[in-house]
Amino acid sequence: MKLKSFFAGTVEAALGLAREELGEEAVLVDSRKAPPEAQHLGQYEVVVAALDPREAEKVSAAGPRSADGLNEPPGANPLERELAELRREMERLRSAVWQSGVGMRGPAAPLPGGREALGTLLEAGLDPALAHEIAACVEACRMGDPLVGGDCLRAGAGGLPDWRPLLKLELERRIHAEPLLGRPEAALAAAALVGPPGSGKTTTLVKLAVRMGLEKRRPVRIISMDNYRVAGSEPLRTYAAILGVGFRCADSAPALRQALAEASVKDLVLIDTPGFAPGDAEAAAELAEILRQYPEIEVHLTLAATTRNADLTCAVDRFERFRPSKLLFTRLDEATSFGPAFSEAVRTAKPVSFLAGGQRIPEDLEEAGRERLIGLLLG
Repeated sequence: MKLKSFFAGTVEAALGLAREELGEEAVLVDSRKAPPEAQHLGQYEVVVAALDPREAEKVSAAGPRSADGLNEPPGANPLERELAELRREMERLRSAVWQSGVGMRGPAAPLPGGREALGTLLEAGLDPALAHEIAACVEACRMGDPLVGGDCLRAGAGGLPDWRPLLKLELERRIHAEPLLGRPEAALAAAALVGPPGSGKTTTLVKLAVRMGLEKRRPVRIISMDNYRVAGSEPLRTYAAILGVGFRCADSAPALRQALAEASVKDLVLIDTPGFAPGDAEAAAELAEILRQYPEIEVHLTLAATTRNADLTCAVDRFERFRPSKLLFTRLDEATSFGPAFSEAVRTAKPVSFLAGGQRIPEDLEEAGRERLIGLLLG
């Protein structure tokens, strides 16, 4: 990938120069007023990213793709994983184009298709700013905006395309799903569930132990780090005894190291953690520091889908100290809207791993997928 700045009298003109030199695949990264020392080149500066032709060939030939459009991570070599991440990053950068377009058009979508898409998204509970942005994208697709990718332009034939498939395409670009436990490059498959109190971490962990471990005839080990509550690990100890899987309490970095050392490469290691409220910042920071010492542990941020937009955003930002790589949503059976959860997945650009709802083990657990996530959003 290469980045380059272009200067012109308007943002549109600068983008035109970029496309002429870098091709239609150029993606806007940033746009701003040119600094004083560069204003003789043009009033506006745009920074554009484009894949080098050799990189584009590698991406297209990088091997099998997963169901959500990304290169399949299990067993992939480092180059393939890097190319998969590059593809995802290009999709993230694409959103900058739409944000720029929303700013030039204003928040309201003037065309019927845009208005209908906006109303659908707002009714679904999507964050209003994100809903306006996506509606503007749909409008741009229908009008054949040159900044729109080819997929949008092929979505309809004759006259203006229907806004519904274009809305689905735009949502697909923004959401990702990776229903996997553990980092592909790690020798040991280990995942930790972190999240606020009442988010359903312990019950979900047991569901994962059965669905992703026992049903696939894979040995499971459960580690509880919930030493902040009196007898906090006892429910999980009982579950482990019922399932007949290994169980250890680990209340320190050495104890966690020992518990991980006891696991074999064939084991699936699942780590339960206490629910941290906003007032538990010191305890949360302590546990986050312990988990960071073990890069092989993949952290899944477990959140209740019933949480409203503002509170969900605060929770996600609060748990960023754990460096979660995926989001896991619970209590779907109680949620009247999936909009806040969808909004956070888009805002953080983190893939969704699993979805849970209800108390049945393991029936009330499913692997996340793009189609399912969009279906939950649009009802």
